[in-house]
Amino acid sequence: MKKNLLFATLLSFALFSCGEKSTTTETETHVSGDSSSASSISVNSSKTTSGIIDAYLAVKDALVADDAATAAAKSADLVSALKTYDIAGSQANDPEELERLQVEATGFAEKLATADIAAQRESFQALSVVLKDMLKIAGTDRTLYHQYCPMYKGNTGGMWLSANDDIKNPLFGSSMLTCGRVEETLALN
Repeated sequence: MKKNLLFATLLSFALFSCGEKSTTTETETHVSGDSSSASSISVNSSKTTSGIIDAYLAVKDALVADDAATAAAKSADLVSALKTYDIAGSQANDPEELERLQVEATGFAEKLATADIAAQRESFQALSVVLKDMLKIAGTDRTLYHQYCPMYKGNTGGMWLSANDDIKNPLFGSSMLTCGRVEETLALN
């Protein structure tokens, strides 16, 4: 009796799991031959990164406004979103790499809790690099713009993600608000 019940439960689970609809699509890269133009990258479609993106953009907006206190407060939401991100539910092609990036991004996000805006901006820039790689694997539910400022950190450059193509630089804030350019677009297929 117990074996029949166990078998029926496992069979039901297998049938239920097989009926789930996948939202994963292939990743394509479109790179223009002209180095001055931005490239466009289509990434996997996944709504599971929505909370991460929302929290990240809230921190970015606080840094654009030179508001270290709000950036620190919003970083708690970002850390929470990163820690609760469901890698298995994402149906990503490379879950091991995605997990590595999740841990790395969480570490940078935790460093945003400081009141020192220069330290926040440094952690945010490092987080942005990792998050871009993470979203290329996990997907995004909206178009994002990889933006780059060549003057950040003694002209070594820095990047961030934005929900629109207007440049509002979180790495410099009001001191150089419009310094930067769009490097590539992360978009849905």
